[in-house]
Amino acid sequence: MRTRLKVNDFEILDSIRGIASLYVAIAHCRGVLWVGGNQYLKMVPYSTWNIWDYLIFGSSMLTRLAVEFVIVFFVLSGFSIAHSLSSSKSPLKFYLRRLIRIYPSYVFALIWAGLVYVITKNLYPQWYDGTLTTFSFERTVEMNNFFDKTIMLNNLFYRADNGFLAPFWSLTYEVIFYLIAPFVLRRVNLYAIVSVILFAVNIISPAFIQSIKIPTYINAFLFTYNIYFVMGVMLYVHFFSIQNVFAKLSRTQLLFILLISLAITYFLKFYFVFESVFRFLSAALLGVLLVVYFIKHQVKIGWLMSIGRYSYTLYITHLASVYLYLALFWSIFKHSTPYIMNYFVWMPAVLFVLVIAWIQYLLVEKKTKIILDKLRKPGTVKKTVPVMASAN
Repeated sequence: MRTRLKVNDFEILDSIRGIASLYVAIAHCRGVLWVGGNQYLKMVPYSTWNIWDYLIFGSSMLTRLAVEFVIVFFVLSGFSIAHSLSSSKSPLKFYLRRLIRIYPSYVFALIWAGLVYVITKNLYPQWYDGTLTTFSFERTVEMNNFFDKTIMLNNLFYRADNGFLAPFWSLTYEVIFYLIAPFVLRRVNLYAIVSVILFAVNIISPAFIQSIKIPTYINAFLFTYNIYFVMGVMLYVHFFSIQNVFAKLSRTQLLFILLISLAITYFLKFYFVFESVFRFLSAALLGVLLVVYFIKHQVKIGWLMSIGRYSYTLYITHLASVYLYLALFWSIFKHSTPYIMNYFVWMPAVLFVLVIAWIQYLLVEKKTKIILDKLRKPGTVKKTVPVMASAN
């Protein structure tokens, strides 16, 4: 029986990163490029539906877990960072590795968003003047202050969460976790206990937490999102004990449990229309089960692993790429209305954003991995752990 995780195990986790990042990209392609469920119901009354309406509406519902898969990424980050710090908890070395690993790609993503904004605003100024009031074009209006000095400064310091940078909201909490990880992971059990207490207090008395007037990002991290990083950390620390819980289950049986967990996550998504702790906990459990299933059974899905290797770049660049795709669609098909009723329009966009992200990965992210490998001394090379590719 194995008692240590190997480099191969973390390569396998690229499949999960591929699943999560691809799902988020699909969700945003559908969300931006199709009329959307609520508006579809208004424009096509339920009483007039045929089998095709049921199929497209039902399949669109399967793309609604973008935020939940961000929670999965939080679990993966806790797991990966616990591994990264398992041999050395030196804060300076850890911060240097993280800076090299994530910041160049992040800055490039900001430049990409700004470039897409300039191109699309020149092509279609009506996207940005407020005359198109659908959700997709609310995002474009939010880009109008992108080049303001204060906004640019906030963006550079991971305080970006609107417009084409909407998915960046999760990166703020990733960075906070990175900042505290070298210290809190020295006392993992204490960190877990304190985190559970803070999480529970917020559930029991959210009004009290809000009354403390803690800065918004710190408040959200401590009382809402930190617990999912903790789950990833504890999964790493106790991985083989947790895996033993499922020791007697066959691969098929464990896969069935995994699918039930996914079904529950979908159910809670539609039952709780707004974000809730139940939705997030269900997503975190799904993340735990994914890690256990993939490592326990050494599941390798080549094409998903390939996407997982550039999942960070995909996550931080894909939404701007979606709007560039939308501009191309408008130009080719002379489209001018805010709603796209053709359900198939968004599907080629998935391939489009994947290709754009892959090119950007080759330009920036892959080079940061090479730099990190060169910084490591021979004989101490450790698997470069991909950073989170998070989303909404």
